[in-house]
Amino acid sequence: MQRRHLQIVCFLLTNCFIRQTITTKDDFTGHQLFRVLPQNREQLDVLQKLRYHPPEKLENLDFWSEPTETGGKVYLGVSPEQRKDLETLLSKHRIPFEIIANNIQRVLDEHAQRNLETRLNDEISVYDTYLDFDEAMSWLRRITFQCSSRCSLHNIGKSFEGRNLTLIKVQSTKEPSTGTDRKPSIWIDSGIHAREWIAPATALYFIDRLVLDYDVDSEVQDLVDGYDWYILPFVNPDGYQYSHVKNRLWRKTRSKIAPHAVCVGVDANRNFDFHWKSVGYQDDPCSDIYPGPIPFSEPETKAVADFILSRNGTWSLFVTLHSYGQLLMTPFGYTSEKPEGYDKMMKLAKVAKLSIENVYRTEYAVGSASDILYRSSGTSRDWAYGVAKIPYVYTIELRDQGEHGFLLPPNQILSSGIETWEGVKNLALTMDQLERPKSPWNF
Repeated sequence: MQRRHLQIVCFLLTNCFIRQTITTKDDFTGHQLFRVLPQNREQLDVLQKLRYHPPEKLENLDFWSEPTETGGKVYLGVSPEQRKDLETLLSKHRIPFEIIANNIQRVLDEHAQRNLETRLNDEISVYDTYLDFDEAMSWLRRITFQCSSRCSLHNIGKSFEGRNLTLIKVQSTKEPSTGTDRKPSIWIDSGIHAREWIAPATALYFIDRLVLDYDVDSEVQDLVDGYDWYILPFVNPDGYQYSHVKNRLWRKTRSKIAPHAVCVGVDANRNFDFHWKSVGYQDDPCSDIYPGPIPFSEPETKAVADFILSRNGTWSLFVTLHSYGQLLMTPFGYTSEKPEGYDKMMKLAKVAKLSIENVYRTEYAVGSASDILYRSSGTSRDWAYGVAKIPYVYTIELRDQGEHGFLLPPNQILSSGIETWEGVKNLALTMDQLERPKSPWNF
């Protein structure tokens, strides 16, 4: 009873502290979330012009989703100062819209409250809490220690602000049956866009399953015995931490392009050196899709590319986790042309889709990124296939389809992890069956 009383007191004191710190963050009071519904080509063109060539009064609108098709839903974060001008523009072109969140700050406060409540437990859990970067690294060190000889941490570089880019390698202690010195490998990353918190949370859940299920799940054991797993939960740790302490909706890195630059940061998923700056970007450094001054200007993207290329020839599967949209996408994003291995990748994507949907009936769409999302260039996905020559490459856009968007409640972390892990696990198992005749790793 005394312990519970102490927990309640600590909660109340901590909650007061959190409310105080929230006020020091960027304030989204009065910011609204619009859902815009273009009905024809002309209306779609208006929204695309607003995205890529906006008038001065509507610069840097926060596009939560892209205007890609008539009948599609476009979500926009709108400041109080921009609301009237946006409504005038939409009304002028008779573009239907509705306001689905009247005050984004209220949603952020509710999130902070829910996230705080989970911290009443003795140990922070990856199942129901959005951990900040330092908390996640502490958890990663603990589970690596628990995993013992099957797990190891590797720092593959540093971020612009000096944070370690730490990945975990999960492998089997079994010796291979051939003289080959390297197993085939699987790469999973997340957190390249800072505000997509469900992506790192899901990657941490994957790690949890690979470690804790090895001795109790024969399928997990087969996958760990057959492949080396490399999981990088935070490609963009600076941006992720900034989204925790300052601006919850921050997307980019935190690099300074010039000493006296007004705006900072680069869209790391437009910064890879494959068809860089060919489509789906803005040259404005203040834009959230700014691709950087040169390819691999960001130490984070350069470190990822260097690490993958240093192990070239071993990779079987590349998965990058994002949110939101419930999409499972193959290359390419920069063109509507399909890659040579498209049919094989789609076969596995459909396996993953069914596996995900069989858990909670969460519906996913599958296809190439340019077909089911939008055109984009300089992405890690296209680079992984086009340069690193990894045969199976996917972007997974996690929950949801816009109801919460980037602000997915913490109580959906576990269900997102469970269903997505089922998809990725069965995708990898099917890949193993298809490629096993070509592999010496037959235990």
